[in-house]
Amino acid sequence: MIKKCINYTFFFLIILTAQIKKVSGQNLKFGFEINDNKRSTTVPFELNSNLIIINVLFEGVIPLKFIVDTGVTNTVLIDKSYSDILSIEPDRKLTLIGAAGIKEVEAYIVNRTSVKVGNITGSNIPLLILKEDYLNLQKTLGIKIHGILGYDFFKNFVVRVDYKNKLMKFYRPEFFNRPLLLYKAIEMKIENSKPYIFQNLKVNDSTEILAKLMIDTGASHPLMLHKNSSEYIQLPEKNVQDILGAGIAGSIEGHAARTTQISLDKYTLENVVTNFPDSGVYQDIIKSTGRNGTIGGGILNRFKLFFDYGNEKIYLRRNSLFKKEFKHDMSGLTVVAKGEYYLEPYYEIEKVRMDTPSYDAGLRKDDKIISLNGNLGRDLSLGLINDILSKKEGKKIKIKVKRGDEVLSFTFYLVAFI
Repeated sequence: MIKKCINYTFFFLIILTAQIKKVSGQNLKFGFEINDNKRSTTVPFELNSNLIIINVLFEGVIPLKFIVDTGVTNTVLIDKSYSDILSIEPDRKLTLIGAAGIKEVEAYIVNRTSVKVGNITGSNIPLLILKEDYLNLQKTLGIKIHGILGYDFFKNFVVRVDYKNKLMKFYRPEFFNRPLLLYKAIEMKIENSKPYIFQNLKVNDSTEILAKLMIDTGASHPLMLHKNSSEYIQLPEKNVQDILGAGIAGSIEGHAARTTQISLDKYTLENVVTNFPDSGVYQDIIKSTGRNGTIGGGILNRFKLFFDYGNEKIYLRRNSLFKKEFKHDMSGLTVVAKGEYYLEPYYEIEKVRMDTPSYDAGLRKDDKIISLNGNLGRDLSLGLINDILSKKEGKKIKIKVKRGDEVLSFTFYLVAFI
């Protein structure tokens, strides 16, 4: 299984709050603006594991790829080598604390940088730079990711997100007068630069509760719920232990299961694949925010969305993916991308869960995939591998791997664990 929950956003417990003051006598621009006084502009994006990835021009020189993430505050540069190339000197150093306070890592703040996205320019943007690429997202996405755009990128605009057509459209709020009669408006509360909604859900066919959920475009899972944040949020009996994601502190462990029902106003989704992190991982966040969980890209991609931060509203209209079944791995495999600089990636089995079809067939950790159901390794992607391994129960899987100097072939059948 390829990890569909890339939850790097939750592991920064220190929020970057660098404040930039205008220098007397200088007429400087701050923040993100649409160029040439245009009323709106469109930005295409790539969609990878339900994550929005856009092209960014850093400091007017270097083209990079950033994830668009409503779950973080500031702009983040994951790979410090690019700031080193441009000899950017940090204004100060700070320490980031991983989930549950189990690891500290170093980062730097630069108060003024330039970021360009299509026809949008960010001037004098505060930037958080990680000392090292602690997240290693290319391992789970198969492509190099250089940074993250968060709240600062959204707050000055009304933003339309069209997952199906892979387009974002940014409107200057003062000129946004588009009627949204076919969309459902939901109140969205902004707390510490993060968007929250209050919606009904049922876990385990239990009592319906009103849950506080963060909207997180930077998480690829459909839904994450924090056990015991409510007496009605408990791990369902039918579950599977798994690695749910990765952060600066390393892997985040927990269980995957299905939530009976979640409603986004008039839109109701059932049998939603849901991650339940181990108790304690988000303990401090739960106490400080009172949130019950997060809604990620696995649900958001079933809608056309408008984010209106200024008026604290989100508008939804379902798309053709709305009724699509929520899929989960049926093989027991964790597959990652490998290869120097990922220019010629290959795919390797990082973990095989015991008592699963793949384990019983004989597959093991570190096996390198040569072919999968007739697809040669050079033609594979992590997305395609994930689709094959979660296709449908009873599906026949034929896989050829390299183990040391041996080439081995295995056959097994997919089984639904949840």
